[in-house]
Amino acid sequence: MILSFFLFFLISLMILFSTIGYGLVATKFLKFENFNYNYGLVGFLGLFILSILASLTHLLTPHNYIHNILVILIGVTSLIAIDRKKFERLKYILIVFVLLFICILIAKNNEDFGYYHLPNSLQFAQQKLQFGLGNFNHGFKHISSLFMLMSLNYLPIFEYYIFNVTNFLFLTFLVSFVLIEIYLRNKINLNLTNLILCMFLTLFLAKFSRLAEYGSDISGQIIIAIYFFYLLEFFYNKKIDLKNRINYLKISIIMITFAISLKFISVIYAVLILSLLISVKKKKIFLKLLKINFIFLIFSSLSLFILLNFSATGCLIYPVERLCFSEKFNWAISSETVKYLNLYYEVWAKGGAGPGFGIEDQEKYVLYLNWITNWFKVYFIGRFSDYILVTILILIIFISFFYKDIFLLKNKS
Repeated sequence: MILSFFLFFLISLMILFSTIGYGLVATKFLKFENFNYNYGLVGFLGLFILSILASLTHLLTPHNYIHNILVILIGVTSLIAIDRKKFERLKYILIVFVLLFICILIAKNNEDFGYYHLPNSLQFAQQKLQFGLGNFNHGFKHISSLFMLMSLNYLPIFEYYIFNVTNFLFLTFLVSFVLIEIYLRNKINLNLTNLILCMFLTLFLAKFSRLAEYGSDISGQIIIAIYFFYLLEFFYNKKIDLKNRINYLKISIIMITFAISLKFISVIYAVLILSLLISVKKKKIFLKLLKINFIFLIFSSLSLFILLNFSATGCLIYPVERLCFSEKFNWAISSETVKYLNLYYEVWAKGGAGPGFGIEDQEKYVLYLNWITNWFKVYFIGRFSDYILVTILILIIFISFFYKDIFLLKNKS
């Protein structure tokens, strides 16, 4: 028992180091060296790079023991080679990692883990790219870069039992990012964006206190929180120079791209950055974004995500019917199935279907506002309402403790 615990801790630690190593490679590749002070951000960049690498290698080979051990060793080697300060910056993230490690030991799996997280991750680990898998299992229709990252944890002895270390890394990097950004970089000098960052962290720790809550939705929301932070810094922090502001914008674009690959519904948040970019009148800002290395990463992430969707379902974006090629490929999901599931997902989102119940006339149910009353009973009361109440409570607490800082910030603006 003690030996198993030690091995589990050691492997998790190696995965952490490896991910940070790939993050440091990303900072070199994108010339983000000024952001190396925050290994929380470096960790998120590492996860982004690994999601691209895993998607790319999946085209050629399964993520078996040999593949994954090599990936980890390359990441750890990169950390040793790039971090020339004797790992001084690692101590903060290591403290967070050790303190939170108990969470992964006592946590249960997400309720969707056995449904489609595990089948997809295990498929990526044991097989290379295959076409038409969506026909065999409903879970195979749902593609996420989270499952690609999980498949990289398929290692000897533990096999798929350490897949959820990936979700644990998202939590570790979030806590580390916020603490380092506020208490080390700013020396407890709170500003509006830092207050918002604290609220994000409190919300995630309060509402999503178990790893069981960390499916592809929550991992994506964590990335969205980082996206919002750097977007706000870009537009409202006038103390930073133009070069760093451009880098903040680049990080925001990377984060929203990563979030989309985790859960496509996150694309709705891209509207914010597009609308804000339209309002920017400086053309040189756009020209600074046209860097080959930056565009290459964004294009690679999105194109691989689309390719994997297509290989599983025959749809560029599942289940958007117009982007499906059901009639052109015999392995693709039939158009009837796509239409049925598209309607079912809409009914489910509007509270008309779920475990043990379902509305009979689905097409009529989703028309106009027929669904509002039932949605309010099924989803709002007890689910969405809890989320809102927790958010309001956190807002009240922060306003109570930091109203002077908020008042001063408001007067300065």
